[in-house]
Amino acid sequence: MAVKRQLAVKLDGKERIVEIDDAGVRVDGLPVDVALTQAEPGIWILRQGNEQTVAQVDGRGGKLAVAIRRPGRDAVVVAADVSDARRASIVAPARATAGGAPITVRSPIPGRLIKLLVKAGDAVAAGQTMVVLEAMKMENELAAPRAGKIAEVRCAEGTAVEAGQDLIVVA
Repeated sequence: MAVKRQLAVKLDGKERIVEIDDAGVRVDGLPVDVALTQAEPGIWILRQGNEQTVAQVDGRGGKLAVAIRRPGRDAVVVAADVSDARRASIVAPARATAGGAPITVRSPIPGRLIKLLVKAGDAVAAGQTMVVLEAMKMENELAAPRAGKIAEVRCAEGTAVEAGQDLIVVA
């Protein structure tokens, strides 16, 4: 299936590759459990489980302000730099596999690492669960993006992790 949009999004100095297509949304190659619908130009509805969030995007070029509103909560405004992923300074994990370069699996969201299922030196199969991350009362399994060997583990079971934090390097 062809990717409809592939963007490089920089928030708080961290750049991520965001892919949006009919199959869903992926951040740095990892699926994000969210349904995304454009309500009107500049207004997006994000649904995750029973929660709904409205994002109002304002700006021109690559500099955007995104106001995020959830029912019963104050709006949060974040600044984002958005560019075409082909011009991004980082490579999407799917492309990194072509040359056999190591792939760093990052946390797609903030949460707590509740299970670490691999250690340095372990062989992993593509799609094999490596860690389980608890966020927003949901367990999220992060899988190996390809078959390989665990080169490095940069996290520990039971610790809090931030969105975009490096967790595991697959060689």
